[in-house]
Amino acid sequence: MLLTFASLLSLSTAVALRAAPAEVRPYQSLDLEVPCTPSVARIDGDDRLVYELHATNFSGRTLTLTAVEVRDAASGAEISRIDPAGMMRRIGAEGGDARSLAPGQRAILYLSVPWAGRSTAPLTHRITFDAAREGAATDRVTIVGGSVTPTPAVTTALGAPLRGGPWTAVYLPDHDNGHRRFPYAVSGRVRLPGRHAIDWMPARGFVSASAGASAADGSGADVLAVADAEVVAVKEPAAPGAPRNVEDETGAMIVLRLPDGRFAHYQHLEPGLRLSVGTTVRRGQVIAQVGSSGHVTQPHLHFHVSDGVRPLDSEGLPYRFGAGRIFGRYASDADFDNGVAWQPAPARPIDGLPAPGSVIVFDRE
Repeated sequence: MLLTFASLLSLSTAVALRAAPAEVRPYQSLDLEVPCTPSVARIDGDDRLVYELHATNFSGRTLTLTAVEVRDAASGAEISRIDPAGMMRRIGAEGGDARSLAPGQRAILYLSVPWAGRSTAPLTHRITFDAAREGAATDRVTIVGGSVTPTPAVTTALGAPLRGGPWTAVYLPDHDNGHRRFPYAVSGRVRLPGRHAIDWMPARGFVSASAGASAADGSGADVLAVADAEVVAVKEPAAPGAPRNVEDETGAMIVLRLPDGRFAHYQHLEPGLRLSVGTTVRRGQVIAQVGSSGHVTQPHLHFHVSDGVRPLDSEGLPYRFGAGRIFGRYASDADFDNGVAWQPAPARPIDGLPAPGSVIVFDRE
């Protein structure tokens, strides 16, 4: 469950281009789009662009992507060269080459591009693919598209969403069922609210009393406001027998409007919330308790920041913590799942967002 961010690797010999890419030219092929403009995200001390490139096949041929290059739009200089095999999720596809798109099919390429020291000048994408059709020669084609201008990193630091610990930062950037690769289209447009979401779960050695909880699984732990903010949504779990709604996945939920206009989402809370919409809360104030309401397998706090109030109809945004210290990390998701000890490291502050599997203690501010 706890994997590192997908590595941006050079193409290996096995997947290297069989011939030099064709000159970029018009070719009936892919529509390339970046639906959400990326902001620079700081993750464990590294600046990255974490975003999605959507590719839809408008040709009559099966297109097999062999390389994706992120380039400076002005100079054409290569920023990152990526093997699409580990980055590409085909919508509704089963079986076959994971890099191939049949006519009419769409894929989402989940990109995480190193961005240290770079400006927010426009970038574009150079895509190389093989276009095949039964009874016809295969064409090697290169096109350019999906231009976008990133926005600068957010500088406002948030407070701790919890206290005590140790807590584990659980998120699965490489898994199709993780936050990072779970798009929603609930109102006519696809969005990815959990792009930078974290599920906070107790690490081995959790001290329940330090978190205001009485249970070793974190149930009842105090949930804290990460900033001086306004409560803009309070939602209890659906009543028994109520019509099903996809937004019931969140369970009990609170949404805060942060001072900079972004929205902090707290989900799967213990029912019986005492806040009301319009209330002002202060950083560090207890606003709820960790629960297991909604679509969950165990108690935890789901936390993310987005550009809107609705939990599944907003775009997840990067954020950074100004509280909490990293004491180590789980070596793998299996170690976390099986209760194996995590690997300790010299204590250090969180620098932006923690890496997946980081073990963190939130001291009182």
